[in-house]
Amino acid sequence: MRIKRYEAKDTTTALAMIKKEMGEDAVILATRSIGKKDGKNQMVEVVAAMDYDIDEIAMNTIETPNTANPQSYGYHSVRATDRAVGGGKPLAEIAPQSHRQNTDASHCESHDMRLRFANLRTQAPPPPEPVRLYNGVGSSTSTNGAKPSSQAVRLWRDQLIEKIQVPAADHSPKILALVGATGVGKTTTTAKMAAWYSLRAGQRVALLSMDCYRIGATDQLRAYAKIMRLPCEIALRKKDLVAALKKHSDKDVILIDTAGKSPYDANHINELQDWFAPCADLEPHLVLSATTKKEDLQTMIKSYAAISASSLILTKLDETRAYAALCQQVVASSLPVSYVCTGQRVPEDFMVANKDYLDTLFKNGWNAATAYVQSNTAH
Repeated sequence: MRIKRYEAKDTTTALAMIKKEMGEDAVILATRSIGKKDGKNQMVEVVAAMDYDIDEIAMNTIETPNTANPQSYGYHSVRATDRAVGGGKPLAEIAPQSHRQNTDASHCESHDMRLRFANLRTQAPPPPEPVRLYNGVGSSTSTNGAKPSSQAVRLWRDQLIEKIQVPAADHSPKILALVGATGVGKTTTTAKMAAWYSLRAGQRVALLSMDCYRIGATDQLRAYAKIMRLPCEIALRKKDLVAALKKHSDKDVILIDTAGKSPYDANHINELQDWFAPCADLEPHLVLSATTKKEDLQTMIKSYAAISASSLILTKLDETRAYAALCQQVVASSLPVSYVCTGQRVPEDFMVANKDYLDTLFKNGWNAATAYVQSNTAH
């Protein structure tokens, strides 16, 4: 995170300086008056930052409460603040408008974060007890490098998690295709879903593989299908896919394992679109690994947006204990989470996503989520 202080004669001038140097995506962390209060030498100090995320904020934010003006306390974007100063409109109106106008998926996360910070600013002023900062002595005064209060961090996190969606309880897909980058676990997840729908839900299931690129991929899926005594088809061409779907139209659920490629491969995305086009009932589900970096998650979601995925499948949740980036990108995608995978075992390490589990995982971590599963399984 890049953090910098600006001093100017007034807030409008300071905002202009920040926009010129840091751009409209900068975030205002704090404002306060400095100098003598004689009306002549008094100036405004504004602290701004850019290239931020929730993990970095928790480590680096400088927080300066202004008790004389409670509304100046909080975090907001340069763009929203500048419009509010210039036009006199409330941030509650400006921030959503700004969020709607910029539809570039590469800025989804930053827009979402700015919107949440703006909403925080428009809430009621903080309680009389000042928010304590972690500056080593528990004082409410700000110091360079001071962390935000745990209360503020929890508030940001909880507001973010509340936006996570899951599909409606009565939603049951007919034709479901797993798409995503190489190595996210599509084939193993396909097998887990086949076991869940056939053995637990008692539905008739057929498996299809479109993965003709990875050595042994079709053999792996065939092996799973043989164990579960399920039909398995290989589709090497678009007409093979259409024929296989027609052949198994009597099945309750058809699961399709697709080839994994780089999310930067536009030809692969176009090929998937072409193959899926004749299949009106097909629902693509984007598979995301919890171990993927934030930037790569963002790229995957942006790249696969062209195929109009209906939901997300989260895999490898057991292989990390840091879920902040994943949580941010799930919210930024505006897609519900349909299934989660918590290990390599087939079919044990799999479950249909529910809001309570996701809340527990993202708020309290892996151990709490594991205890939640064990508790609900016991009953």
